Amino acid sequence: MKKIVYTLMTAALSLFILAACGDGNGTSTGVVAADQGQGQEQIKVVATISIIADMVYQVAGDLVEIYTIVPIGDNPEEHDILPADMMAVAGADIIFFNGWNLEVGNEWFTNLMESTGMAENINYFRVTEGITPFFLLTEGMEDEEDPHAWLDLSKGIVYVENIARVLSGFSPENAAAFQENAENYIARLYALHNEWVGRFDHIPDSRRLLVSSEGAFRYFAAAYNLNEAYIWELNAEEEGTPEQMLALITVINNSEVRSLFAESSVDSQYIEQISAETGIPVFAMLFTDSLSQPGDVAGTYYDMMRFNLEMIYAGLTN
Repeated sequence: MKKIVYTLMTAALSLFILAACGDGNGTSTGVVAADQGQGQEQIKVVATISIIADMVYQVAGDLVEIYTIVPIGDNPEEHDILPADMMAVAGADIIFFNGWNLEVGNEWFTNLMESTGMAENINYFRVTEGITPFFLLTEGMEDEEDPHAWLDLSKGIVYVENIARVLSGFSPENAAAFQENAENYIARLYALHNEWVGRFDHIPDSRRLLVSSEGAFRYFAAAYNLNEAYIWELNAEEEGTPEQMLALITVINNSEVRSLFAESSVDSQYIEQISAETGIPVFAMLFTDSLSQPGDVAGTYYDMMRFNLEMIYAGLTN
């Protein structure tokens, strides 16, 4: 059924794609030219998730017009392609994606790129380029990457560097501005990371267990020397089975953990059941796959990471 939908959508948008891509093969034509004294055209950028979109904005500001495919608060591993997604991608100058099971592993991104005739490293670019991934631990999934690298600020900095590099290659006349913005932004991210490394170092080993619904915090845990426990590892697998629930309850009962954590883009019913079974409260809702609405506590990547750091530290030390 999905293949039929993609075929119909592609056919309906074929004229639009030809117009947007020029030669009809989905290949970007390169540098956006200045508008002959009337100001420069914005670079049309598509980002798969709000976290990447915000990083792009921090580097490029108003020089870009950004479309985010997965709406704020939604789970990117379960996205369904919309006609608006196809139109935005077909008209984009640059598309940024995470990879590593976040989009590609669930096929919707691959289908979207194929339907619009886009090619990797020509039209769409992986922001995790150069990062060594962690691989999943679930039996049968050991050769698949854990996608949540942005939850380690040092990895998020690599995302920013990749974004600045791609934007600079596309628009060399703005490369100095992109680089300056990126350097300033990276300095803020480094400062935030270094501040919290020192704080987490003071938590006793017996209290260093971060418990959540999905195993999204492996990169975060590695960055701050924590241990991680969860109900399921990735939303692509079966969620909240009795075996998974019992396994986590056993881990909690054999630990000194005092707080559990929910996630904004994951159904909280499972972690609430764990809380009811163990008597350990759900301390806070963290942000993993999505920012919050603009202006809220996690409206930017920097604010999201600061909020998560504050909540996790408070929950582990309460």
